[in-house]
Amino acid sequence: MKIKNNYLKSIVTASISITPIIVVCLVMALIKLIDFNAVDYIFLAIGGVSLILGLALFSVGCTSGLTKIGEYMGSSLSRQKNILVVITFAFLLGTLITLAEPSILIVAGSVSIDKWLLLGGISVGVGLFVVIGVIRIIIHGQLKVWYLFLYFIVFILICLIKNGQYLPFIFDAGGITTGSATVPFILSLGLGIATVRSGKDAHKDSFGLVGVASIGPILTMTLIIIINEWIAPQGFAGYDISAYGAFDSSTWGSVLKTVVNTLLPSSMTKMGTMIEVLIAMLPIILIFLVYELIYIKLPVSKIWSMIIGFGISYVGLVLFLTAVGSCLTPIGRKIGVALGSIDNVVVILFAFLLGMVTILCEPAVHVLTKQIEDVSSGTIKRSTILFALALGVGLAIALAITRSIYQFSVMYYIVPGYLLSIALMFVTPDLFTAIAFDSGGTASGPVAVSFVLPLAIGIFITKTPDGNVYEFAFGLVALIALTPIIAIQIIGVSQKISEELAIRRMRMQPYEADDEQIIHF
Repeated sequence: MKIKNNYLKSIVTASISITPIIVVCLVMALIKLIDFNAVDYIFLAIGGVSLILGLALFSVGCTSGLTKIGEYMGSSLSRQKNILVVITFAFLLGTLITLAEPSILIVAGSVSIDKWLLLGGISVGVGLFVVIGVIRIIIHGQLKVWYLFLYFIVFILICLIKNGQYLPFIFDAGGITTGSATVPFILSLGLGIATVRSGKDAHKDSFGLVGVASIGPILTMTLIIIINEWIAPQGFAGYDISAYGAFDSSTWGSVLKTVVNTLLPSSMTKMGTMIEVLIAMLPIILIFLVYELIYIKLPVSKIWSMIIGFGISYVGLVLFLTAVGSCLTPIGRKIGVALGSIDNVVVILFAFLLGMVTILCEPAVHVLTKQIEDVSSGTIKRSTILFALALGVGLAIALAITRSIYQFSVMYYIVPGYLLSIALMFVTPDLFTAIAFDSGGTASGPVAVSFVLPLAIGIFITKTPDGNVYEFAFGLVALIALTPIIAIQIIGVSQKISEELAIRRMRMQPYEADDEQIIHF
């Protein structure tokens, strides 16, 4: 009965997540902003159902698969006396989990940068910074100090880049890292280590690991760009516009061909979602089984439960990514092209409203908000966090589209934004600071990458056909990751002020002489 309830709950959650995007597409089609035929409507419905089922299956599988691995590994690694073992397995699992992240698989298949160089650079960055985050929890390091130091290094290295066209993509790399695969694992890993090591402060130390991990890809991609500029001054190849090309929905045969080409190997350079997800997920369970046989030694029933969870996650992720590649991404591009032909102010306003809707579609956001409510014993409401994230992401997408239309550097947003978030750290309660940086990472997941980013690219290439896509269309994911950090910190500051005012009011309450009497019963 419990299993059935878990599936039903996941389907309801996934439906709430995906339905807003489907509704937006339908409304735009009904008001003739985009041109849909009968096949488009039916295909959108089938794609929506596939997205919901895929997301639901992946979430259920994560609960008994990826999340359990994070919990077991976290509690076990925290007891390890050999720091080399801690570093090795934290790095391996952090790296391998990232390879299974849907957002990275989507982006890696749509840019002209070598796919394995991109995957390797981002994954190694996450692995290295998961190790740094784990060490920070073990030694009870001040999270604010670590954030300040790590971002200082990042911005110093950024200054060494000669060609600024890749800066938006570099910051996007930090955002696409943390999604529906990595967040459940990293949150569970942090919670497992913090519970053992931090005692009464476990609820504070359990957050922050996602925020630290998302810095890693920014750093490694910066190094890759710098090294590439030394080796090949001309830079990487230009952006391939056809990567986000519109699909052919003129006949059922063409639609079926699109789905099959997304699901199965279609050429020597495209393996299909079935093979890509298998390659991404299989090493995770293998590494865990090796560690488990040596150190944890769980009952066979629990191991089988996790393997079954991985199988469910695999089916769900394949279904989700197939629907994304064959339906969601082409429709996002199609909507973007349609929006590109209307007034700029209307486009920016629509982008804001779209951002507020799409944040509900990110699966990792629901994982994070649930853990926030659980760890805070209900004092921090999920609705409060979701509202702040919705405002932050809405503003982020509006700012990104504004920059794309008027073509100015993303650093005009990034530098002041991070300076503000760092300044807020010193007046925000520690727990809210950790939650804020984790929220930034989780807000930029597969839906942002597969729907909102191609939509933004569609707007850009319509308004500026000869523009530099890397320089002006990318950067959207980076802003989606940045604005929630500021929004959550502001909530933390406001709550701190409210508590201090409440205490002050209590102290100022008048009392009478009778209040000091001792009454004996």
